[in-house]
Amino acid sequence: MSARTIICTASDDRFFQVSLSLLRSIRDQQSADIDIGYLDLGLSKENRETLAKFAPEIALPGWDIDFAPQSGDRSTIGAGFKAMVSRPFLRDHFPGYEIYIWIDADAWVQNWWAIEWLQNGASGGRLCIAPELDRAYKHCFEIKPYVRWIFEKQKTYFGEDVARRFGYSPVLNSGVFAMPAAHGIWSIWREALAEALSRDVSFHVEQMALNYAVYSSDHPRCFLPATFNWIANMALPAFDPESGEFVEPDIPHRPIGVLHLTGNTKLANQRIALVGREETMESRLFYDPRRRKKATVK
Repeated sequence: MSARTIICTASDDRFFQVSLSLLRSIRDQQSADIDIGYLDLGLSKENRETLAKFAPEIALPGWDIDFAPQSGDRSTIGAGFKAMVSRPFLRDHFPGYEIYIWIDADAWVQNWWAIEWLQNGASGGRLCIAPELDRAYKHCFEIKPYVRWIFEKQKTYFGEDVARRFGYSPVLNSGVFAMPAAHGIWSIWREALAEALSRDVSFHVEQMALNYAVYSSDHPRCFLPATFNWIANMALPAFDPESGEFVEPDIPHRPIGVLHLTGNTKLANQRIALVGREETMESRLFYDPRRRKKATVK
C-alpha cells in the first residue's frame, strides 16, 4: 500500500486563477488516490466555491511564526506572505499524512511520473528537491553574480559566518519538494526561518532558511533534475508538437515533469521554440490538456 500523500499549495485572490492550472493538472492526471491541501490566504467567496470543486482540504493559516517587519507593523505585509511562513508547518495545517509534497501555485504537473518519483523518494525517507541548476539556465554559465547573490542573502538572514559556510552552495528551489512527515529537516527549517525573519522580512526568506537547514545537517536528501521543477524565467521550455508537451529547450528535449511559471512567465504570452521546426509559437504556459489531444490528431 502506498504512503498516504498530500500535495499542498497556497494562494490568495491575486493568483487564484493561476493556481487552478495546478489543481486541474493534478485532478486530470492522478493515477492513485491523492489529496490536495490548500492554504487559503484570503480567497473571495466566489473563489472558495470554485476551489471546492477540486475537493481539497482547506486550511486558513495565521502567522505560524511571531515576527515583526522593519516597519514594526505586520499588517503592512500581504497575506500572501503566509505561504512563505507556513511552509515548514504543513504537518500542522494538514495533519495525518506520511508524505507532504509542496508545489507553488504558479507551477503545474505536466507528467505524473514527477509526482510518482517525488513520492518514491520521500517514501525512502528523503527530502526530494531540485537545485536551480541546468545547462539551459544562463546563470550557470555566468555564475559570479548568482553566487554573490546567494552569499549576500545568506549573510542577511544568518550572518557572515554562515554565508561563508553555505553561501556558495546551489540554491534549492522550494517551489517543488517532497518530504516525509518524520523527516528531521522540518524542525530545523522552522527554527532557521524564525531566526531569518528576526533579521529581515523579504521574499526569499523561507527558501534560504530551507537551504540552511539542508546544508547545515546530514538528514537524507535527494537532489532532482531540473525537469522536476523547470524554472521558466531562467530558461523557457521548448514545445514538442509530436507529443504535445513542453520539453527541455535543447536536445535530447526530455519532457518536463513540473513546469514552474516563475517571474514574468505567469500570465504573459511567451515565444516558444518548436522541436524540429524553424518557426516558433506564441503561447501562455498554463496547463491545457488540449495540447496533447491535438498532438494525437494527424
